[in-house]
Amino acid sequence: MSCLDNIPENLEFTFTCAGDLVSAGPVSGFIILIIGIPLIGVAKLYIRKIFDNIELDEGLENFIYRLSGVALWALVILTAASEFGINVTGLVMGLGFIGLAVAFAAQDTVENVIAGIFIIIDRPFREGERILLPKNLGGIYSRWGDVTYIGLRTTRVRSTDGVLLTIPNKLLTKDAVANFSHSSDMELRVRIRLGLTATWSNVTMAEDIVNDIAANHPDIVKIPKPPEAVLRGFGDQEIVMEIRYYVDNARKMRPSKSFFVTEILRRFEEDKVTLAYPVRVNMNSEVKLDDLGF
Repeated sequence: MSCLDNIPENLEFTFTCAGDLVSAGPVSGFIILIIGIPLIGVAKLYIRKIFDNIELDEGLENFIYRLSGVALWALVILTAASEFGINVTGLVMGLGFIGLAVAFAAQDTVENVIAGIFIIIDRPFREGERILLPKNLGGIYSRWGDVTYIGLRTTRVRSTDGVLLTIPNKLLTKDAVANFSHSSDMELRVRIRLGLTATWSNVTMAEDIVNDIAANHPDIVKIPKPPEAVLRGFGDQEIVMEIRYYVDNARKMRPSKSFFVTEILRRFEEDKVTLAYPVRVNMNSEVKLDDLGF
């Protein structure tokens, strides 16, 4: 017989009665909520400290952290609900059916969340890395950009024009995404093509100038291969030269190329190296073909 049977007439303030009072369903439920809710915050702090001591992708850390928080809240609430006399099994089943209904109603959101999980696990790119978006993305706002945030539903990319693009994750898993900042191999090759007037002295002088520019540019690296100027062959009216060099960061590709082109124009003009240009002859004019070498 419990001392709580005749509340409030015969309530005795003893340890036995206090134990019976604490073990009573509603009281236990309130105690679980009062103690459990602060413990959730403590547990999340410990989880965050564990992540600080191990090497994990930041996006994956955030995903596990959020999932752990949801699981802790569900454990506390369901345990308290059981003490209040609520049928937890029925509640879980009901929530499951509701979840299925919501999933069908929000199929697009679910697809993005699943795609976000794959991105976090597979890690085709990480926050802070520069990527080239698929052809159907970016548009007028530039297809190049730096990843600023990877979420469960969307990924944010700041384009090189400064526009912040919020992209549904499923669009990033349906097509190829080029990563130009992959940590395993940061070196990237830049190519510059130009047409030279087809004379021996002109071409050899151009090679010397190009090699000198490459050797004195601070952004050009010699690993995995040193810079080189390759003569690809005869074009329609020129000798085609391709300049190839590596940089150690995607953000150096365009600035180094701009500098290289500027230096080529300056040095070629100083040393009288000529670039080949297409020649157009107007047959209705009074130009003598003998004067043009025909």
